[in-house]
Amino acid sequence: MKRQIEEPGADTPISTYICTIDVPDIDKYLDRIQKHGGKVTMEKSSIPGIGWLAYCLDTEKNIFGIMQPDMNAR
Repeated sequence: MKRQIEEPGADTPISTYICTIDVPDIDKYLDRIQKHGGKVTMEKSSIPGIGWLAYCLDTEKNIFGIMQPDMNAR
């Protein structure tokens, strides 16, 4: 979906919901995202007892998250 407003700057806070997708292997998906022209904006981070989370930009600069459930994440 094409962005309807100007692209936010690096210091612009996020003031909207970030769609986050459940994935079985976060490292595999981060690699695939970058190979297809997307960018990782927040590297994989652990949420202890929950899983792994990363934020990315698609090719039209829309932000989205991916999360791998992992009860052993620390």
